[in-house]
Order: sequence, then structure tokens, then C-alpha cells
Amino acid sequence: MPVPITHSIAQDQKKAMNVAKTMADAENHGATTLVTQDRQSEPDYFVYVYNILELEHLVQQPPLFAAFHIPKCKKGEKFAVTLLPAFVNEVTMKAGTTELSYKSIDGRKAATSLLNPGAFPGIQWEGQLNDWKTDDQTGNNLNNFGCFWSLTRPDEPDKLEVEIELFRDKARVTMEELIKSAEELFEGGRRDRITPRMHFAMDYLGKQGPWHMSMRHMITCPNCGESVQEGIAYHKNAFGEKCVIDMERYMKSVVQTRPARQLATEEDDEVQVATAVAQNAAPARKAKKKISRPTA
Repeated sequence: MPVPITHSIAQDQKKAMNVAKTMADAENHGATTLVTQDRQSEPDYFVYVYNILELEHLVQQPPLFAAFHIPKCKKGEKFAVTLLPAFVNEVTMKAGTTELSYKSIDGRKAATSLLNPGAFPGIQWEGQLNDWKTDDQTGNNLNNFGCFWSLTRPDEPDKLEVEIELFRDKARVTMEELIKSAEELFEGGRRDRITPRMHFAMDYLGKQGPWHMSMRHMITCPNCGESVQEGIAYHKNAFGEKCVIDMERYMKSVVQTRPARQLATEEDDEVQVATAVAQNAAPARKAKKKISRPTA
């Protein structure tokens, strides 16, 4: 038996309908109305959209964003970054007219909508780490694919590295889930359902399988002889130690992610390690036999 509607609720509903009708009539007849906006003062910051994977994205959310391009992170780089203003202007048309008006929207809201619509309209940075699951936004959570917004500037490497590491972990979980799904498809005889992102996940985690042909060129490391991806500056060998191939590029990446004092110590250590590796990798020279000459 349905619960009867109380008099107070019915009264509230009728009042709300009358208020809405009054506001609509006012808009249609040119009355001055109040529209709330997010902007409170002139901003002195930007919203940075970072991407740490070699996957590019095109997000279409008209009319505010007809096509928002998120470039992929280039090989050998730590991230790609795109700028959003602190506030973006949402264009609306005044009811009953052809007059356009603008409403300021917090750039963090816009970034959240672009990267993870399920979390909209949140503006808390930590919210990007939550697992927002909605039936109508499946696959649209780019936070799971190494994309995130931040107020941290690219020239703040210490703070940015902490944030990047959190999204590396998040992306790693996503890649593992994609691989698991691909293996289930393969075992079920549905190889044609395996997606390019599933193949990307295998390359990203350096895995191989009967259903996956690597899209990356592998070479032999000149130092340790292990099979590694072409173009990398360093890798971890079978003993879990760093094996530096290109010292200049490696040190450049260290400079971007280490405090100055820590860098000085590590730079010294890394040079010593790389020198030792290079010496061990080089063929041993035969010692020249000393010939003794008879004395007069």
C-alpha cells in the first residue's frame, strides 16, 4: 500500500512549481535575474592537465568543450601537460531570446568533467583517486589511464613527482585489469574482442602472451645483455639494479625529480656505478709481457 503524501510535502511541491513558473516568466520578459557564478576574484593560477601514459585522448563535451585534446606523453618524457584557465566561460542563451550570456565555471570543475564525468562537479584533487563507477560513464574515467588535473606547476618537481607516482599506481591497476579481461577473452575464443588498449597494457607492463604481439622494438642492452625497449635511458636488470644506457638522458630525468642535496649524492653514486658497468662490459685487455734486457 503506497504511503499517502502529507499535506506539508504537497504544499512544498506546489510552492516550488509556482516559484519556477515565476522565474521562467521573468526570464522570458526581460527581467533582471541573478545567476550565481564560481568566480569570486581574479585568479593567479592555472589548472594543469597531466598525462603520464603514451595514450592520447579526445574528449567531446559541447558546447563548453567541442573537442578537448589531451596529448600523449612522449617516449622518454615524464608527462605531457595541457593548460586550462582557472575559470572557463560557459555560453548560455537567455530564455525566449537570441541573446547570449556567459557564466564562469571553476576550471577544476571543467577538468573533472573532462577527465572523470562520474566525479563531476567535484573540485577536490583527492577525489580523482577514488573509484567512481557509473553505468553511463564506463571507460570515460581518464584518471584510470594516467590523466589528472592539478594546481601543481611543472616547475615544482618534488611535489609533482608524488602526484605522478599515485597515478602510476592507479594506471598499473587499470593495465592489470585490462590484461585479465583480454586473457579471459582469449581463453573463451573471442580474440577478436581484444582491444588496442589491452595490447597497450601488455606493452606498458612489459608482458608477453599468445594473444599479444608486442608493438615495441626490443634491443639487446649493451651493458648487461638483457632484452630491453629501444630508446630507453636506463632499465632495471634481473638483480633489480639500475642499468644506465644513456647517462646524459638519465641524469636529466634525475634532475627533474630529485632535491638538490639528494641529487648531488646520487649523481656521484650513479656515475661510479655506470663507470663500473662500462668497465666490466668492455673486453679485458691483455697485459703486455715485460721483456727484460740483459745489462751490459
